Amino acid sequence: MIDEKVPPQNYRWPWFVLAMVLLGIVLAIVWMSYAVHREREERNFSAPLPTQGH
Repeated sequence: MIDEKVPPQNYRWPWFVLAMVLLGIVLAIVWMSYAVHREREERNFSAPLPTQGH
Protein backbone atom coordinates (compact mmCIF):
# COMPACT_ATOMS: atom_id res chain seq x y z
CA MET A 1 0.00 0.00 0.00
CA ILE A 2 1.12 3.47 -0.80
CA ASP A 3 0.46 5.97 1.97
CA GLU A 4 0.31 9.16 -0.02
CA LYS A 5 -1.33 12.08 1.70
CA VAL A 6 -4.02 13.50 -0.52
CA PRO A 7 -4.71 17.18 0.08
CA PRO A 8 -8.32 17.85 1.09
CA GLN A 9 -10.49 19.10 -1.73
CA ASN A 10 -11.87 22.57 -1.30
CA TYR A 11 -15.23 22.63 -3.02
CA ARG A 12 -16.53 26.00 -4.11
CA TRP A 13 -20.15 25.11 -4.92
CA PRO A 14 -21.32 25.01 -1.27
CA TRP A 15 -20.28 28.66 -0.94
CA PHE A 16 -22.31 29.58 -4.02
CA VAL A 17 -25.32 27.71 -2.63
CA LEU A 18 -24.93 29.46 0.73
CA ALA A 19 -24.63 32.84 -1.00
CA MET A 20 -27.78 32.19 -3.05
CA VAL A 21 -29.75 31.11 0.04
CA LEU A 22 -28.65 34.20 1.98
CA LEU A 23 -29.43 36.44 -0.98
CA GLY A 24 -32.88 34.88 -1.24
CA ILE A 25 -33.53 35.48 2.45
CA VAL A 26 -32.40 39.12 2.22
CA LEU A 27 -34.52 39.74 -0.89
CA ALA A 28 -37.56 38.15 0.78
CA ILE A 29 -37.13 40.41 3.81
CA VAL A 30 -36.79 43.52 1.64
CA TRP A 31 -39.77 42.55 -0.51
CA MET A 32 -42.00 41.82 2.50
CA SER A 33 -41.03 45.06 4.26
CA TYR A 34 -41.94 47.00 1.10
CA ALA A 35 -45.26 45.13 0.85
CA VAL A 36 -46.06 45.86 4.51
CA HIS A 37 -45.16 49.53 4.04
CA ARG A 38 -47.40 49.78 0.98
CA GLU A 39 -50.27 48.03 2.78
CA ARG A 40 -49.98 50.38 5.78
CA GLU A 41 -50.11 53.39 3.48
CA GLU A 42 -53.26 52.06 1.82
CA ARG A 43 -54.95 51.58 5.20
CA ASN A 44 -53.83 54.96 6.58
CA PHE A 45 -56.66 57.37 5.77
CA SER A 46 -54.78 60.40 7.04
CA ALA A 47 -51.94 59.92 4.57
CA PRO A 48 -51.80 62.41 1.69
CA LEU A 49 -53.27 61.21 -1.55
CA PRO A 50 -50.79 60.27 -4.27
CA THR A 51 -50.41 62.87 -6.99
CA GLN A 52 -51.70 61.93 -10.38
CA GLY A 53 -49.40 62.92 -13.19
CA HIS A 54 -51.13 63.94 -16.42
